[in-house]
Amino acid sequence: MENSHKLTLYVAYYLARFDKIALKNLGYKNWQSCFSDISQKLNVKKHSVRNWRDEFDPLFGHRAGWYQRPMSPSRTNVALALENLEEHEIRLIIEDILSGKIENTPKSLNRLLSIANDNSDIERNSPFILRGPTGKKAEQFFLEYHKKYNLPFSGELIDSRDLGCGYDFEIKSKSSQHYIEVKGLSNKIGGLLFTNKEWETAKQKRSSYTVCLVSNISGAPEISFINDPCSKLNPRKNIIQTVQVQWSVSNKALKEIDDRLQ
Repeated sequence: MENSHKLTLYVAYYLARFDKIALKNLGYKNWQSCFSDISQKLNVKKHSVRNWRDEFDPLFGHRAGWYQRPMSPSRTNVALALENLEEHEIRLIIEDILSGKIENTPKSLNRLLSIANDNSDIERNSPFILRGPTGKKAEQFFLEYHKKYNLPFSGELIDSRDLGCGYDFEIKSKSSQHYIEVKGLSNKIGGLLFTNKEWETAKQKRSSYTVCLVSNISGAPEISFINDPCSKLNPRKNIIQTVQVQWSVSNKALKEIDDRLQ
């Protein structure tokens, strides 16, 4: 894949994830002018920009997107690398790509290019479901299911999703504690993706850790539970790179400030 195509994937992800907010913040009045301008700036075909945006769409639900087609490793890697960044952080990267400034920072450029690579350990035909509308719908389905049936364990349900502790919910009773990680699949079949934190927590908690799998989210959801997933699943480790936005100040600039203050 050409470097310009790899960089366009980041732009396409931003457009898919933030939709009309992305259009507004990049200064475009409509999708037609957006695709045309990006096509000229990055030297890619206009329909490619649109198609690549559509490939990311199933993660975010703004359009139907290419829901029937598994994401390739390059798309999956870009989505994973950017998923924890806020809109303004990703926009900084996109603006540097579209303005050509990214060419002036070789380290950042090489990092982005290496991530957007189809030569990945992620299995090409494995339809991993990343966090997004599918995951949120699965979590909501589990909340309603537990409220109605008190399964897979009875007790007080504690929301831990924002704590970064390797599971989504904790179920507390007088005699036990259980930890629930919810995974969602758009269809009846698909692969699962665990963060290292989730898998390490599962290995630590063992029988107290349960994966709640909500499949067929886009149709009639079905729920199943995998208790102690470490004893039943054999996942393959994938080492990925993530993207962070940082601001650096050189030693020379610090010295100049120090000299002026003296």
